Amino acid sequence: MRYFLFSLLACLSTAGAFADNSNLYWRLDSVVNASATFTMEKERHIYQMKKHISLTKSATTRLKLYDDIFNEYHYFRFDSAMVYVDKGIRLAKESHDSYYTQLNIIHKATLLSSAGLYSEALALLDKLDDTPISQGLVYDYNLALYWLYTYWSDYADNSEYRSVYWDKKLEYLRKTIAVAKDRPNDYYYLLGEYEMYVNNNHTNALHYYNKVLSLEPENTRLYSTACFAAACCYEHLKQYEKYESYMVRTAITDIMTPVKENLSLYKVAVWLFSTNGDIRRAETYMSLSIDDAKFYSNRLRIISSTDKLPMIVSRFKAKINGQNKRLRLALLGGLFLLLALVVAAAFIVRQNGLLAKRRKEIAEQNKLLKGLNEELSELNGKLTTRNENLVDVNQRREKLAKLYIDLCSKYIDRLNSYQTFVYRKVKVNQINDLKNAVTSSRLSDEDAVSFLHGFDKAFLDLYPSFVAEFNKLLAPGNLVSLKSGNMPTELRLFALIRLGVKESSEIANLLFCTPRTIYNYRSAIKAKAINKETFEDDVRSLCM
Repeated sequence: MRYFLFSLLACLSTAGAFADNSNLYWRLDSVVNASATFTMEKERHIYQMKKHISLTKSATTRLKLYDDIFNEYHYFRFDSAMVYVDKGIRLAKESHDSYYTQLNIIHKATLLSSAGLYSEALALLDKLDDTPISQGLVYDYNLALYWLYTYWSDYADNSEYRSVYWDKKLEYLRKTIAVAKDRPNDYYYLLGEYEMYVNNNHTNALHYYNKVLSLEPENTRLYSTACFAAACCYEHLKQYEKYESYMVRTAITDIMTPVKENLSLYKVAVWLFSTNGDIRRAETYMSLSIDDAKFYSNRLRIISSTDKLPMIVSRFKAKINGQNKRLRLALLGGLFLLLALVVAAAFIVRQNGLLAKRRKEIAEQNKLLKGLNEELSELNGKLTTRNENLVDVNQRREKLAKLYIDLCSKYIDRLNSYQTFVYRKVKVNQINDLKNAVTSSRLSDEDAVSFLHGFDKAFLDLYPSFVAEFNKLLAPGNLVSLKSGNMPTELRLFALIRLGVKESSEIANLLFCTPRTIYNYRSAIKAKAINKETFEDDVRSLCM
């Protein structure tokens, strides 16, 4: 998450690096607003590193972890960095590890110098002169002294001691360069420092600083330092737009990293103040710079920032007062015009009031009409649905009526044929044949099957959901199903009940059964019902 946020905002901050500075300020405002998020991510990352300390017993591994945590805290939080550098010193001495002892002493001296404790820092570094410096720490030792005297000379500005500290600064700059060739990015940066402070050639210095910016990742302290130094070169060359651009870029990187020990945001605020820029922005940036200095415990930064803030606030107030004065003059100038327009305005207001009243009435009427139209549309929809349902029911009823007519026609034909048959048999005195025909059940069985099939088809067309709804009235495991598309006798029984046929004798005649059989079916199905007392009433209410 931490690196995602940095990558995202880094793209915003560096894309079009030399574009209009207003865009850079917009990006700076964005990261200023998100500064708390960057700080939380930094603290979460450090917390995860600390969890590893308790998991190792190796002194060397613990010293490496202490050093890593120190590096995270170095430009982030002075007190916490000091805690872990002191832990490193104690453990290194207990373990008789000269390398980490010297390294942590150098770290501590660097911390003290960044906090304005120059004498204390020098005293620590002087102690290292008593023992040979580890080969791998010669660069760090000389660099620490270079930065110590850089800070000290800046602090002693306009004092008689500044030249002493300045000379020491240049001395250790040369020594550091001499042992930095195996660190190409650091080497180029130091060459830039040499060109600027020794040769006073800011153009050549820019060449080296920009070389560092092209090689160094954007989320490093060296990148931020090189960008800051380049800005200072542009200021000296009076290329103020580039100075402003590079300083804002430095501030963006410092906030995103995040670096609490920084000058960039303070410099941007002072620049805005000194150039009559956005004073409100200057106040915001200066306030955040002070907060960062307090967070880091940087005494120099707190003093210098606090000293400038009242001037910025005062300038901001003066700007507001000037705006208010111009506003009052504009109001006085417009007063005469306002008086001349009072009568016309009053008339217009009156007419507008009447017009607004009419518009309100029309709007209310339109709203009422719209509501009525919506209700009418809803009623039309319901009416359409009901008409469709009625058409469907009528169609089904027509099918049932057609079935009834077909059956009646069929039985009339059969009666006519039977009458003719009986007449012939009586005429030729074939009484025995007539008796056999009367006692035969074949004709009636065929009629029964035809009738029942026709009944099933007509009823299921009229009530297609009858079977499903009927099964919902039965207990689980007692469901009734169709057989080859036809209803079983027990289902036909209750289909007739749904049609309003109540008497078992009438149902028996229609289903070609005995009343006893109908009674047994009725009782058996009723015993399987969920609600036995209301079962038949429930059946009559199906498919409504």
